Amino acid sequence: MPIADIRAAIEAELAATPEYYDFKVLRAEQDGALWRVTLEPGYVFAEGQRPGQVSAQTLLDDRLDGASAWWGAPTKGGASVLAVAVEDDQLVLQNATAPPPDAGHLIRLYPPRFLNAVADAWWDTGWATRAAACLPGLSRPRARDDAPGLDGSPFRWLRPAQRAALALVGMDNAFLWGPPGTGKTTTLGVLLAEYLDRRPTARVLLLSTTNHAVDLATLAVDKALHKGRREHLRDTVQRLGARFDAAAYEGREHLIPALDRDLIARLAQAEAARPSSRDATGLKAWSDRVSRLRDELRSSSLQVLRRCRLAAMTTTHAVFTLRTLRELSADDEPPFDLVVFDEASQVSLAHALALMPLGLACLFAGDPQQLSPVLRSEDRGARMWLGRSPFSAMPKDGPSVALLDEQSRMAPAIGALVSDMFYDGKLRVAADAQASPAWRAERARAIDDIPAEVHVQVRHMTRDGHWSAADRGPVRRESADAIAATVAAALDSGDWAPHELIVLTPFRAQRALIRQRLFAAGVDERVKVSTVHRAQGSEAPVVFFDPADGTQPFLRTEEARRLLNVALSRAQAKVVVYLSAADATNEILAPILNRMRLAGDTREAVPLATLAKQPTFPFNTRGLRVAAGRIVGEVARIAPDGRQFWLINERTGAEQLIDAGFWRRQ
Repeated sequence: MPIADIRAAIEAELAATPEYYDFKVLRAEQDGALWRVTLEPGYVFAEGQRPGQVSAQTLLDDRLDGASAWWGAPTKGGASVLAVAVEDDQLVLQNATAPPPDAGHLIRLYPPRFLNAVADAWWDTGWATRAAACLPGLSRPRARDDAPGLDGSPFRWLRPAQRAALALVGMDNAFLWGPPGTGKTTTLGVLLAEYLDRRPTARVLLLSTTNHAVDLATLAVDKALHKGRREHLRDTVQRLGARFDAAAYEGREHLIPALDRDLIARLAQAEAARPSSRDATGLKAWSDRVSRLRDELRSSSLQVLRRCRLAAMTTTHAVFTLRTLRELSADDEPPFDLVVFDEASQVSLAHALALMPLGLACLFAGDPQQLSPVLRSEDRGARMWLGRSPFSAMPKDGPSVALLDEQSRMAPAIGALVSDMFYDGKLRVAADAQASPAWRAERARAIDDIPAEVHVQVRHMTRDGHWSAADRGPVRRESADAIAATVAAALDSGDWAPHELIVLTPFRAQRALIRQRLFAAGVDERVKVSTVHRAQGSEAPVVFFDPADGTQPFLRTEEARRLLNVALSRAQAKVVVYLSAADATNEILAPILNRMRLAGDTREAVPLATLAKQPTFPFNTRGLRVAAGRIVGEVARIAPDGRQFWLINERTGAEQLIDAGFWRRQ
């Protein structure tokens, strides 16, 4: 049983995670009942680190939603973080007890410590035993005797792989693998709509990693119920949590439970008024007040949970309310028939296991080739249990795994690049998309000097990127200027709108530099400039991708490979990549160049079995286009002793090691 290992992993990650952060304020502006606080990007003090050791930009993300804010000058006050506007380096505060500090002062944030809630689950020995017992079932799923047969009616437009995925409800643990553009969320909506219909007494817990993702999944279920003419079930779906996108539910207000909104506001205000740790008496009174309000909210949530059939919330919300969720079952049996983890590749194994006993069956939907769970600790156990997702235990094939293999987002050339580099060539353009003149026309548009028929272009930079102390990260001014010029020209032409262009980069320092260059060029601020981590789930006709500095150690990791997949697969019509000579030495970025160079190679591929008969083998293969079984590519280098050599696979662009001795024996 891995309980002790998981506890040690959680302790290591908690030790690596500061309890609070002090940011320096640039300005504070009131926006109705809210406050927008813009932070100085280059400064943050994290507990346990010296001031300025890290940049505020490295910490601003959705994990700070719901954080408690406190400040001591010029007027003492507090608030709660309603949202983080990452692209603007802003905090959106609500329920402020006093005006936030102005320029030069500090604001302290206490992030929600969701890992403490995960720890509570694993330190409950009884529950931890049940959670750990779920682990073997991930890699060895079993068929369910009572599973309903779903056929996808009346959704005639489902693609073959989408329809086949409906059979996943027949397993106690199953994986819906949805590469980019394959309609994973739509498929999930249809599956759950039909599941609720075919099993009238079933209860479902739908979880996802962010509030935005929960909104998308919840709406997908409601749309499927509506289109499937199952109107009577729509009121049984409830989106729990206070941080939903209200605009997204216009006309679908039935999905939002009538919880006591004043209670939520009072809780947020109470949490924001946390006194100093030195004030023991005040801290105790504060803690008691927050606990009372949380008990009230828990009671209110319990009423909603008991009456609905599908409850949707974030994985963070679920672990914070685990006690409430467990109370739904009076006899210690799992309270839900099915627990669904959407975007499951970003849920840690420890977090998922802690929630799995809530269901008789679990379904994991996502893409293991995209972003993985966020981890701070370098501890080996933390990497194993908190840095990996349930997909790490997914069987290679079988009835518990459904791969959606048709995408309708990317133009064929972009889709082929993504498919060959990340999905072993299994991802293809959907037949219905390929047959649509409108779909093809939308992806055949010229921009700048890139013709309509060119969908992937590499722009060669003469200068390499570098680490900038002033910018607190990797930057490259040449590519920032080039992107600004291209975007400005595209908008000036009138052929492109701001929302059709996305600029992506792995590093916040380069993001800030590109934004500066765009501003100087007079570019509409609606053009999205984002780090790749923030882009998962988005798409646009044109994506400009700038790695900034391919020599950075991070860009040689497996996570960087997933990040590149996310960046390339956001594009519908065109993806423009900016690479220098140093970038071309990066084994993750180089395949893009290699694949494009070898795509036009018309030389006949010489079988290695033929070349191996010659006495000069393998040195006679240098620079040749060869065929090693089903692998075709160009021999790039040969070991001095002739025992092995490397060819560049012309399909994937990656180097592959070949054993010369093996081919001699053939």
